[in-house]
Amino acid sequence: MSADLGPSRRRVLTAAGAAVLAGALSSCTSEPTPPPPIDPDDALRDAAVEREQSLLQAYDAVLLAVPELTARLLPLRDQHLEHLSAVRPPVATPLPSASASPPVASVPEVPAVPPAPPVAEALAGLAAAERTAASAHALAALRAADRPLAGLLASLSASEASHPVALS
Repeated sequence: MSADLGPSRRRVLTAAGAAVLAGALSSCTSEPTPPPPIDPDDALRDAAVEREQSLLQAYDAVLLAVPELTARLLPLRDQHLEHLSAVRPPVATPLPSASASPPVASVPEVPAVPPAPPVAEALAGLAAAERTAASAHALAALRAADRPLAGLLASLSASEASHPVALS
């Protein structure tokens, strides 16, 4: 009588090969990992950053054209810098490497200075830009899903709404 030693070596190797092949095929046919969901508040945050940058550019243009308004406009401009830093997510900047060559200094081009607008016209333009930004921030605050972002946008709206009074 022969002793039953279990499955033959050939059967064991065939089964092992089939298991490896089945595992490889199952990993090939699985669904790809979906991308992370897009945060709808990112678009609101980006739009707020653009509005603040636009207001800063408007103030810079008026300050360049009508320098006698510097004492009056600089505090409002500084508030927009604070708004921008509050709404812009922090960005990590890489440290410069020791082997990096120092930047070459370049002479910036000086833009042509347009003729100075009348003071009242310059202030009216800034006041209109402030009202537009205040309305847009308020609407964005209503649409924000994130409560801290909604509060921030509402605060920006209130601040922008107060600036036309300071400009009049």
